Amino acid sequence: MENSTVEWEYYYDYVDPVMVDQTKLTYNKYLIVILFWIFMAVFVGFLFISLNLLSGIVTIVK
Repeated sequence: MENSTVEWEYYYDYVDPVMVDQTKLTYNKYLIVILFWIFMAVFVGFLFISLNLLSGIVTIVK
């Protein structure tokens, strides 16, 4: 068997990243991160409330 090397192909090399000047942004640059964590907190709260309500509905039959 021949001694061969593996070449990796990275797909992000095909597309150049968009250059953004943050001084021209009208919104806070961390707005997407803040919205993500707010959404996660609401989701966890909704999950907690729904599981809490579901556990009260189920009756254990012995």
